[in-house]
Amino acid sequence: MDSVHVFMTMDCEPTTATTHPEATGPRDWAHGERAVRGWWKLGQEHGYPVTFFIHPETAVGQAKLWRELEADGACLGLHMHPWKYSMWKHDGKRYLAHFGGLSAEEQHALLSEAGAIWADAIGHKPLYFRPGTYSANDAMYGVLSSLGYEGGSCSAPGRVLPEMQAIWTGAELDPHRANAVFRQTAGDLDFVNVPQSMDMSRLLEGRIGRRMYADLRPDVDWPGQYGAAWSTIATNILAQTMARNPAVGTIGCQTHNHYEYLDPESAQVQRLRAMLGEVRKACDAAGVTRLGSTLADIVKAVCATPRVAAPFVVEGAIFESQGKVPTLQS
Repeated sequence: MDSVHVFMTMDCEPTTATTHPEATGPRDWAHGERAVRGWWKLGQEHGYPVTFFIHPETAVGQAKLWRELEADGACLGLHMHPWKYSMWKHDGKRYLAHFGGLSAEEQHALLSEAGAIWADAIGHKPLYFRPGTYSANDAMYGVLSSLGYEGGSCSAPGRVLPEMQAIWTGAELDPHRANAVFRQTAGDLDFVNVPQSMDMSRLLEGRIGRRMYADLRPDVDWPGQYGAAWSTIATNILAQTMARNPAVGTIGCQTHNHYEYLDPESAQVQRLRAMLGEVRKACDAAGVTRLGSTLADIVKAVCATPRVAAPFVVEGAIFESQGKVPTLQS
């Protein structure tokens, strides 16, 4: 593997006044715009275009901003927390559920309505998608494909948040065509999923039943909480990706639109600068070229690769070998 796509994403939530009172989000649209413009500016400084996943209320509330950024090269997609969605017209009430808690029919109805609102605000239908909290079930990819979505960043490999229906144990680690019937494995849909990048050597456990792996997000202080370092996480993600040698390799970092990314002294900006610096160092040390990419660029790259049928494995072959997760630093 001689190159890797580096992509920056932001989940753009509604304001706290717009949505559910317990939801996270910016205080007001001015707060949200500062976060968006700051994240965009930092991406530009490092040579990385940005992908924004935008909740329908946020698409409407900041339509001019999104059209401007898209004209400048940003990639825009739909973001959806059903329980936050305040525009839902089904029986006059919203679904108090995470995305993975909806049936295929409910997902189709919700995405059809929300996608139309999003399209009216921004000027075209959404082609990319991310569910809130990476909540999903096996119906999701088939529904997205049937509605004309081309790709998304829908999974966090290894994440286990049962109460949010976000379970990605054993999921594919690299960009792939999605599977219509089993979300954890690659399939033959035209929809391309780009997983969040994880350091699979660093398991983080929360309250009983919750676990996930460290990733590159500056709105959480993994080093401070777990004694790691951004260099460890970045180097491990790259080393693990190189060991897998996928057709399309990625390193992704993500955040949300309620942090002060225009403030150079904010903790999130300081972490992001450190994080992106360590990604650069890791790639330079490994001789890997960094490709600043949007989600659309990565989807296109995957679609340019040959379709490969998933191998059929019989029971007797399951335990023939054991592999280790590469870890260059600890």
